[in-house]
Amino acid sequence: MRFIVSVILFGVAAVMVGAGILIHTVFSPPATTTQSVTISDPAPITVINSTSLNEISSTQTISVVGGAEGTIYVEGPDATPIAEPASSERIVMAWGRQGDVLAYIGNVPYQSVEANGIDGELTVKNVSGPETATPDPMGSDLWVEQFEAKKTLSQDVTTPKGNLILIATDGALPAPKAITITWKMDVDRSVPTTLFYGGLGVALVGGIFYYLGWLADRRKHRHRQGRMPKAPRPPKWRPGRQPLEPRRRGGRRALPFIAWVLAVPVMLSGCSVFPDLSPEPLPIVKASPRGVAVTAAQFDRILGEIVSTLAAADEQRAENIAATRLDGAALRFRLAQYKVRAENENLADLFSIPDGKVRLLLPQKTISWPRSVFAVIDDSEDLDAPSVAVVMTQNSPRENYKVNYTIALEPGAKIPPVSSPESGAAVLYGETELLSVTPTQAIEHYGDLLISGTKSAFANDFAGDSLQTQIGADSKAKRIKDLGQTAKFTWKDSSTDDVPLVFATAESGALMMVTLEEKEIVKPAVPGAAITTTGAVKVLSTITSSMTGIEADYQYQLLFYVPSLGSTEKIRLLGYSYALTSALKLP
Repeated sequence: MRFIVSVILFGVAAVMVGAGILIHTVFSPPATTTQSVTISDPAPITVINSTSLNEISSTQTISVVGGAEGTIYVEGPDATPIAEPASSERIVMAWGRQGDVLAYIGNVPYQSVEANGIDGELTVKNVSGPETATPDPMGSDLWVEQFEAKKTLSQDVTTPKGNLILIATDGALPAPKAITITWKMDVDRSVPTTLFYGGLGVALVGGIFYYLGWLADRRKHRHRQGRMPKAPRPPKWRPGRQPLEPRRRGGRRALPFIAWVLAVPVMLSGCSVFPDLSPEPLPIVKASPRGVAVTAAQFDRILGEIVSTLAAADEQRAENIAATRLDGAALRFRLAQYKVRAENENLADLFSIPDGKVRLLLPQKTISWPRSVFAVIDDSEDLDAPSVAVVMTQNSPRENYKVNYTIALEPGAKIPPVSSPESGAAVLYGETELLSVTPTQAIEHYGDLLISGTKSAFANDFAGDSLQTQIGADSKAKRIKDLGQTAKFTWKDSSTDDVPLVFATAESGALMMVTLEEKEIVKPAVPGAAITTTGAVKVLSTITSSMTGIEADYQYQLLFYVPSLGSTEKIRLLGYSYALTSALKLP
């Protein structure tokens, strides 16, 4: 009976395993879906709506064939544009948030490609505009990812909904014509997987029944023979007699059938007993943060490009290269240090942005321009080096981010709670009255504190910090005492033309970045004496001595935590950086 049950189970197992493999192979729906489109008269830009692509599948392979011919305009001798024929096999593909991509395109004509229906048929819609070209899209800070190739570009992309994929040649020539999109389909493998492994389970049960039947049959045979006091002697071989054949049992006659039963799934699976029936997992598409200046992925890419650009600029002391990624006081600091290091490399240390871990990212919550982002970066190579706060601003969609502030944080500085990178923070422009001081007041009050010390009317408004120790009233008094017989010192603190940046924190306070300018005026203490210049002052003033005096201009980038209006909490200096930016002879 057990042998009959085992044979039935093996048959059921063979049917289940075979059906599972057939459903997985012969009757399985296609793992990919492909659609192509050829644009007859392409504009400079093509955009593909990722939302429509994701209705088919969240993962696509986009293939583009390049090759464009057209007319470009160059500036002639009298500044009039001259048309010239041009061609290119270059392909640029990038993707970003829909609002960012459309802002970059502006009023340039483009074609919009969308996937429609369950099969993803591609349709093209032309959008006109008065402009003729955009800047080269490759390298724009708006993109989350970007790719470049010649002749043919094929790239797997996983773009969240609400994004656009941009395809271009160089922004001036027509975009590539031939586009093919292949979707990786999420095929349900649960039925063939259940049948296959269920069949193996049934075969295992059949094997157990077969073994039990074989064991019981052996015991019965042994019981019929009875006990033997001795093992019988083997028969002697005699010529002409045929050897005895063992009697076949019914259970053993099933062995060839069992072998064929087990061989069926092996042959159907391509000689693999355990074929891979599990589907290839598709990437998880995360929603793209909306309404913030940059995403975390964008910032990492932008920061890497800024660090590499500044490294190239520092190596050549190239002001034009540094100006592509620096602005405001950060640029003035760099240019002054280049001049000094050209004369003596030991006189000025270049303030570098560490290429390390981004400890805090706080983008501005906005969909318009200008837009800014605040970040704190740790130095992963030198653990004793201070963390650096960086503020960068993008003034328009077609411009890249430039660093406005680079500030070394105070040891043990505690950044107050702020919003998440996905939520962003409000940037308070102008002389906001929501805080205990406005940006202009912060500069004036802190400058007065540096000159007057405890006698300042604002001494109780600020917590102590290392900058007050370094250049504050006590330090200035010591300098006057040491050189009072030969030189007269005066200081004047004021604001600069740099735009202050104020990021709101989670507790109604703000992170405030301002630039303070301190002019140090040194005159001879007695008539006929002269002031001798040394170091960076000598290099920037280009003189060795002056009988009328020297004016040195030091500028400080300051990061304050400013509490809300009405708070009794003190203003804290979280970090600062400074440089001698100029020096001149007094008339």
